[in-house]
Amino acid sequence: MSENPQRKMSSSNFIIIGLIFIAGISIINIFMARSAKVNFDIVENDNYYYIQDNGNVTMLSEVVVQAKDEKSYNNLLSSYKKPDSEKRKVYEDFIDNLTKKTGRIFELISVQTTVTVSDRYKIKVIEKSEIKGFVQNIGNNRYEFSLMDQKINLENATLYVYKPDNWEFIKVIPNPTEITDNYLLWKNTGEIQFPKITLERK
Repeated sequence: MSENPQRKMSSSNFIIIGLIFIAGISIINIFMARSAKVNFDIVENDNYYYIQDNGNVTMLSEVVVQAKDEKSYNNLLSSYKKPDSEKRKVYEDFIDNLTKKTGRIFELISVQTTVTVSDRYKIKVIEKSEIKGFVQNIGNNRYEFSLMDQKINLENATLYVYKPDNWEFIKVIPNPTEITDNYLLWKNTGEIQFPKITLERK
């Protein structure tokens, strides 16, 4: 691999309100942006991309938010419990926008959302979706996983990218926090460019 993992990253301020978190393209944050008057903290934010052998990407986003008052809690919970049909429409609109911005064709295959609550106004949202378009065939058995000219904010958050067993990481920009044989990890990096990863099918 031509890039070395970067072990320590400087931190920057994290702007919560108005966040649409492209790492996971998560509906939770789209609804957060629509409910910008609520008061809350993001307690956990873990995002996983699983590249499949057919080039599709399964994305799993696990986010825990803690509302600071009962009104904010009720507003957030109401937003997160929108009907599945409305959530899918939000995803499809966002995917259409990505297609327009990048000139590449993205397609939503499936999406599923689970919402659970716990004490002290905490809400956990797990989203699982499958999207086509993140991986491009660049020839010679090589593929590129990328989202051109997009940024993500990973302050107090993680982003994992997993590959199929018969694929190999060749090059990655920007430097991950951790590199293993199976996945790349960016953790608490602040704002970065969305990863551009070259892979080779063995």
